[in-house]
Amino acid sequence: MEKVTLTELIITCEACGSVTKYSIKDQADADRLFKEFQCENGCGRNLYSFITLGTIRRKEKATTPAK
Repeated sequence: MEKVTLTELIITCEACGSVTKYSIKDQADADRLFKEFQCENGCGRNLYSFITLGTIRRKEKATTPAK
């Protein structure tokens, strides 16, 4: 099973081109930051886009020794 660990939230204002990056711990962090985000230029919320970045950790499969 793969586990995704979120690490960064990037919010871009499509109106003025402002880009803001945040370090995050989980999806709740990302949701809260995006909900509270205000563009420094006062642009409308309908013009924000975002992406969350993270790492994928794959669980190693147990290997059986050759007979």
